[in-house]
Amino acid sequence: MGRVTAFVSESLLFPSLSARKKMALRYLRGAGIEIGALQHPLELAPGVIVRYLDTVSREENIRRYPHLDPSRIVVTDLMDDGFAPTSLPPASQEFIIANHLLEHAPNPLQVLLNWNRLLKRGGILFLTLPDGSRNFDRGRRITPLEHLVEDFELVKSGDLEQFARNNREHYREFVEISIPNLNRMRGRRPMTPERQREYLEELVAQQSTDPHFHVFNRESMIVLCRHLTAVLAPELALKETVRSRFGRERLLIFEKRGE
Repeated sequence: MGRVTAFVSESLLFPSLSARKKMALRYLRGAGIEIGALQHPLELAPGVIVRYLDTVSREENIRRYPHLDPSRIVVTDLMDDGFAPTSLPPASQEFIIANHLLEHAPNPLQVLLNWNRLLKRGGILFLTLPDGSRNFDRGRRITPLEHLVEDFELVKSGDLEQFARNNREHYREFVEISIPNLNRMRGRRPMTPERQREYLEELVAQQSTDPHFHVFNRESMIVLCRHLTAVLAPELALKETVRSRFGRERLLIFEKRGE
C-alpha cells in the first residue's frame, strides 16, 4: 500500500502533492541548509549541497520521536537554534529551506529576518506553511498581521512580560482546540480538563515551541509576505506562492535581490 501511495503522490494525477519537489528543482541551486527536516528532507536536484540544521542530534531526535522510522531521520550537520542561527555567518547561504516551521515560532517576523540575514544575494528562502483552516488547528483564530507586528515590537522593545502573556494565549488555544482535534483525528481519548490545565502549564514552563503558535490561511500568508517584502526586508522579493498537498499547505518562494 505504501508503494501505491508513493506512486500516486508523484504522479501527474495529483500534482499538488509534488509541488515541493517541483519548486525545489526549479529554484534551489548551490549550497544551503534545511532547518528541522527530521524525517522529511526536501528532495533536491543532483549536485545541490544541503546541510541539516536542528536543535538536537539525530540520536536525540530518534529518542524524542520513537513512533518515527529512525532510518528516515536525517543526520544533524549543524546543531543550532533554527529560529535564530548563530553558527553561520551572514550572507553565507544560497538557500534556506524551512518546511512547516514558521508556525512554531513565537516571533515569526524576527525569524524571517534572521533567515534573510543568512542568505547571499540571489539566495532563495523556501518555506511551506500549513493552512490552519484545513488541519488540526481548525477552529482557532487566524492570526492577523497586527498581532505578528505586536509580538515583533514587544520583543524589540524588551517588553517580554506582555510577549509571554501573548504566548500563553497561543498555548491555551493549542491545548483547548488543536489537541482535541488531533485526538479525534487519531481516535485517541480526549484529555480531561485537569490534564489540559496541567499540560498548558507544562508548555508555558518549558517555553515549548512544539505547538503551533500562529495559525495561517492563504489570505493571511499573502498579507504576511507583503509586509515582509514592503516594510521589513524590501530586498526580499516574493517569487511564487504555490498550492501544495491539496491546499493543506502553501509554498512560498522568496529571492534576496540585493540590499
